Amino acid sequence: MHLVYNIDFELAGLIFTLILYIHFCLYYSDQSEINKKFKALMLSLIMAEFMDVITAVTISYGSVIPVALNVVANTLYFMSSFYLSYTLLQYVESYVRRSEGRKTGMSVHKVMLGIHFMLLVLNMFAGYIFGFNENGEYIHGKLYVLVYFVPLYYLCVATYVLCRNLNQFKKKQIFSISVYILLCMFGPLIQMLWFSDVLLSVFTCSIAIVVMLFSMETPDYQLLTKTLAELDELQKSLQYEVKRQTRVAEDRREKVERLSQQVILTLAKTIDAKDRYTKGHSERVADYSRAIAKRMNLSEQEQQEIYWMGLLHDVGKIGIPDTIINKAGKLTDEEFHIIQKHPVIGVDILSTISEIPDISSGARSHHERYDGCGYPDKTAGENIPLVARIIGVADAYDAMTSKRSYRDVLPQEVVRAEIVKGKGTQFDPRCAEIMLEMIDEDKEYKMKEH
Repeated sequence: MHLVYNIDFELAGLIFTLILYIHFCLYYSDQSEINKKFKALMLSLIMAEFMDVITAVTISYGSVIPVALNVVANTLYFMSSFYLSYTLLQYVESYVRRSEGRKTGMSVHKVMLGIHFMLLVLNMFAGYIFGFNENGEYIHGKLYVLVYFVPLYYLCVATYVLCRNLNQFKKKQIFSISVYILLCMFGPLIQMLWFSDVLLSVFTCSIAIVVMLFSMETPDYQLLTKTLAELDELQKSLQYEVKRQTRVAEDRREKVERLSQQVILTLAKTIDAKDRYTKGHSERVADYSRAIAKRMNLSEQEQQEIYWMGLLHDVGKIGIPDTIINKAGKLTDEEFHIIQKHPVIGVDILSTISEIPDISSGARSHHERYDGCGYPDKTAGENIPLVARIIGVADAYDAMTSKRSYRDVLPQEVVRAEIVKGKGTQFDPRCAEIMLEMIDEDKEYKMKEH
């Protein structure tokens, strides 16, 4: 006797799911991994419902339907039900893959699905799962339990993945997936126990798919998430570009600074080369000046600026005739008056340099005396710029510790006595005291022209 199935629920579920699928394809156009897997789940549900309806019709009219057609139809139905459970597992795993940044690849579940499909194909010839007799009546084979076990296996694995990665899902997603799994498990059981002639096994999945759709992130939210991600990426790109441009600007600044130092050093060497008796004088004065500034706890920037001022303190000598600069004997009053003009000439030369404020202070005032008897302005005491007071004592020290046309390097004790003698008169007392400390520490008398 043939069982005639009531296909109303399954047919209604098929139509309803098809409408939902079309709506999803049109409205949820974002091709994210999750959307793709959910679309595959809906499509597999449509296939399973369609094949359930077809097999119900062929079984109901088995007496007039060829046995081969019945076998093929039922084989395709079981394949679609297997695949339906498998796509649910893929959908659940897509959330985990998204959070971990993994891509879909060959897995043991795909291999098992292929094996189950092969068993169904072989069943068409062996009949160990299901078959039909000559009257078209449905017969359960010895391995019929596979048709329940295989979908249940994928559902259980999906449940395991869900429970193990709950932190990757929102509450509504956990709820909807749980509802879907429960209805997939109990739908066939309800049909088998209480409604054997009514198709409900896949219809219950149509109800659950609606709950899952409502748990999906809406296209507006997905667009917002995508926009935020793009903005974040843009911000990172801008930050990278800012850092790159900053590095470029820093490199340029360092190159300009190196070039400036090289130009200043070259100029200092040019100044020293004008006087054949003062080779290296400007560099030594600059080194001593920086050492004094450091001991006075001036900032590194101030120390560096004093070093540059020390290099250029005698730049005005460029405007003094070589005959006076290199005269071996004593200068006349007129010649001494001319050489006293080199601080003012230096100010004119350095007036075009704006990078270092007051760079001309050292050049103008390094011959001023603390007692006011120096030149060119006869400025006294604290009114003399600090940098000039520092350079003044360093300049006097190097003059005594360098060879001249008329004498050799003075002995260290003589140099020290001169600094003591000039303390408070020629030199700033603080600067002189620091210079004396440096002399006392120089046990081997290295601070001199070599």
